[in-house]
Amino acid sequence: MNKSSGKGFHWGHGIILTFVLFGAFMAYFYIHMTHQVIELVGDNYYEDGQKFQKKINLKNQVIPASDTLQVQFLADNTYILVRLPQGIQAAHLKFFRPSNSKQDKQFEWKGKDGEAWTLPSGFLTKGPWKYSISWRVRGHEYLKEARLIID
Repeated sequence: MNKSSGKGFHWGHGIILTFVLFGAFMAYFYIHMTHQVIELVGDNYYEDGQKFQKKINLKNQVIPASDTLQVQFLADNTYILVRLPQGIQAAHLKFFRPSNSKQDKQFEWKGKDGEAWTLPSGFLTKGPWKYSISWRVRGHEYLKEARLIID
């Protein structure tokens, strides 16, 4: 009886091959991941955190009825009407597009006290948007944020 000489592929070779392939994959994964840019923390993270806390505080404060403002969409969403309170000193309106930051828009109110603020809304493409409006009345700052869907 002549036994085979054992030079073929068997389970021992399979285990070694598995470890070698796993090691190669881990080396590739390590090299690939060390070259990725991850921007979870900004350069000025402390200042950004302070600004974010200020934003939270502004959103949570109670707005007196005399200082409220209203944002409405008119004429089949072709115009934005902002009804401003009496005594307003400044207003800033930002529109954010979650899927494309290049479509974000900002508007600064420059007008007389007591006037309504009308803006064209042609830049608002179909889909989800978020707007943030901040204003100052008689030395008090306020912030309002809302989400909207343009059909």
